[in-house]
Amino acid sequence: MDLTYRIVRRLLRDDDVQFSRNRNFEAYEDPQVKRALRLYRHLQSLEDDLLDLEDPESVRLEAVERSDQRVTVRLVFAEQKGRRISYLKPQEWELLLENERVCDILRALLDRADARTRQTLQSELEGDD
Repeated sequence: MDLTYRIVRRLLRDDDVQFSRNRNFEAYEDPQVKRALRLYRHLQSLEDDLLDLEDPESVRLEAVERSDQRVTVRLVFAEQKGRRISYLKPQEWELLLENERVCDILRALLDRADARTRQTLQSELEGDD
């Protein structure tokens, strides 16, 4: 895993990391760090959306599609009457699945998903256990 993804993993999983702009001003100028911060915010937002679900029944996993280049996750939120489509690289998907609570939520959504989505996601989740 390259430096960018190691930075993202640390920001996502290490609660002790304090990466303030004031203390790390020069690091924020590095293109890899900028990319890592952008990826971190994207993955954190997706995790937060999943973890903040009060009622998992209010969300439907419409699709999980995997190609060599990316993983596409489509969620439909009944309460907000909206959709969230996330395009992730395989490394980003793996970082997302490192959170056990996110995996549990995805498994619960999987139970109510259509057969094609269920088959795709089941193989992804089993590969990471």
